[in-house]
Amino acid sequence: MFGENNPIVRFRILFFSVVVVSVFVILFLRYWYLQVFKGEFYYRASIENSLRVVSIIAKRGEITALSGEKIATYKPAFNIMLDRNRFSYRRIRDIARFLSIKPDDLKNRIKRYSSIPRYTPVPIKENVSLDFLAYFEARKADYPELFVEIEPLRYYPYRGLFAHIVGFIGEPTLKELKRLKEYTFVGKSGIEKEYDEILRGRNGIKRLIVDSGNRKKEEKIIKEPVDGKNITLSVIVPLQKLARSLLGKYKGCIIVNNVKTGEIYALYSNPVFDPNIFSSRFERKKWKEVRNAKGNPLLNRAIRGRYSPGSIFKVVVAISALEKGVSPETTFFCPGYFRYGNLEFKCWFKPGHGRLNMYGGIAHSCNVYFYNLGLKVGVQQIDLIGEKIGFCEKTGIDIPGEKEGLLPTPEWKRLKTGNPWFPGDTINLSIGQGYLLVTPIEVARFTSFVANGGTLITPHFLISPSFNFPSRKIDIKSTVLKDIRKAMRLVVTMGTGVKLSFLKIKVAGKTGTAQTITGGEGKENNSWFSGFAPYKDPEICVTVIAERGGHSTDLAVPIAYRIFKFYSEHRELFK
Repeated sequence: MFGENNPIVRFRILFFSVVVVSVFVILFLRYWYLQVFKGEFYYRASIENSLRVVSIIAKRGEITALSGEKIATYKPAFNIMLDRNRFSYRRIRDIARFLSIKPDDLKNRIKRYSSIPRYTPVPIKENVSLDFLAYFEARKADYPELFVEIEPLRYYPYRGLFAHIVGFIGEPTLKELKRLKEYTFVGKSGIEKEYDEILRGRNGIKRLIVDSGNRKKEEKIIKEPVDGKNITLSVIVPLQKLARSLLGKYKGCIIVNNVKTGEIYALYSNPVFDPNIFSSRFERKKWKEVRNAKGNPLLNRAIRGRYSPGSIFKVVVAISALEKGVSPETTFFCPGYFRYGNLEFKCWFKPGHGRLNMYGGIAHSCNVYFYNLGLKVGVQQIDLIGEKIGFCEKTGIDIPGEKEGLLPTPEWKRLKTGNPWFPGDTINLSIGQGYLLVTPIEVARFTSFVANGGTLITPHFLISPSFNFPSRKIDIKSTVLKDIRKAMRLVVTMGTGVKLSFLKIKVAGKTGTAQTITGGEGKENNSWFSGFAPYKDPEICVTVIAERGGHSTDLAVPIAYRIFKFYSEHRELFK
């Protein structure tokens, strides 16, 4: 082996020592050249230029009504953006004062975006006015960390008219930000939320180089934005406007739908809110004002309001009886009251209706007839049929947040109250009172089920061949539904809905007057109607509930009259 004194070994050691020293000398000279000789040049260049990676906001898809009008579109908005690469927390009070924002609010705003890469600018003041924009442009050189970005802002031209259908968009939550990996507004309710993936699109990316005066020197698009897709809903704008005018000051809702397809032509819940306020950031105080506003305008009563259906439910009791084999010719006598033991239950018509069969019982909405029929049929049969035909289950309507009603059973009462089911409970259930609760959309689907011959449809708004909204045929005898439709036609020709007989088209339906929790009379009652037309070949269903609107003939029936009249005069809009 060679020792370290061997000439070859000594040469190799010397050679590698020279190479290492040479490399370090070259690196030192290069660093000296860049830091000392060219230091000032690069220092000025770094100050004068800044690289930004900016999102190109994709346009959210527009939402169009069946009648052709745009009910959700966009308009340009100016946002003040923060370049966090150039931002220092020492400047936060100065920036907050300049933008008229509280320093703490600005800090929280910046912290909210901690999960987004720091090189991505974030909005800190949105949808600023043109006056403020002019003020900002005059002083922007003093705030190199701020710049203006134009983005398409969600805009609802009809304001509150479609608020409970279309819903609104809002800032993403922290969970949504992590999922999306980009800052973009997302659907928070209604159609905006249900079809957010379709409507939202994907943001693009561009790279900007700006100088110290925030002047753009170079721009390069890295990824083109992909705009969201447009969708069309089945709603008819003039019909929705009519529904708004008819409800007026009353809380409640109106639903108009196709009994065969489930397409909804109008759904108006009153009171409403303006969804435009959610399209850009607003103070928490303003959110509380909307949430706590009188009448709870954020509540979509059509899918989340739970009410006693009153006499509307008598149709379910009649179906239960017919399915059990009770003849529609079975009669009971109404003297204006009904005694069971030491209890007395009244009919709404104090003089009494006399002797009635099922057709007359439904037509005149006789309470006494249904007290007798309910006891004859029994609660188990009523619950069985009620569940079978979809009462008190979610309809699957394509706007989120739907609640289901309550179909009480003896077992439910025992678990809920600790008490057994009494005959008096069956008596109350037979006229749609007691523990029973339904949503208006459930009633609309049930009436459509009767009208179309026994199919439970899924009510929906979206018109698209690629979406399949399920329906199911219910095993109810066709003769039963034929008898029920005949009785509902008699409601209009000789019963509680006789005002509707003056229409040019033949209507069938059922009225309902339901007591509220206060148990008061007259105007304390909720006014109900649900019916369909044309009678022989039904196409549309109209469902109305007006809270504290009095008897059904006081408000719900006159409202339904105007809706059916609109339908008969504008059939072309429903195609």
